[in-house]
Amino acid sequence: MQAADPRIGDVRGRGAMVAAEFVDPATGEPDAALTAAIAAHCISAGVVVLTCGTYGNVIRFLPPLSIGDELLNEGLDVVAEALATH
Repeated sequence: MQAADPRIGDVRGRGAMVAAEFVDPATGEPDAALTAAIAAHCISAGVVVLTCGTYGNVIRFLPPLSIGDELLNEGLDVVAEALATH
């Protein structure tokens, strides 16, 4: 997703916890409004995500270690859908 969408800045994490930073592609500045919209979309679709970061522009993903590939991909599809609609 990061390669296809310049609004996704840094993607980082350790182990199962991964965070994606959302920025204004023109300026590189944090985009808290986009982050909140994506999080709200995900939550309304049943995918629990947490916003975090100093500027409120990071979404943290922490799936259970036992998650299957199908369910993980379904959750990521919801994130991709949120990006496509906002």
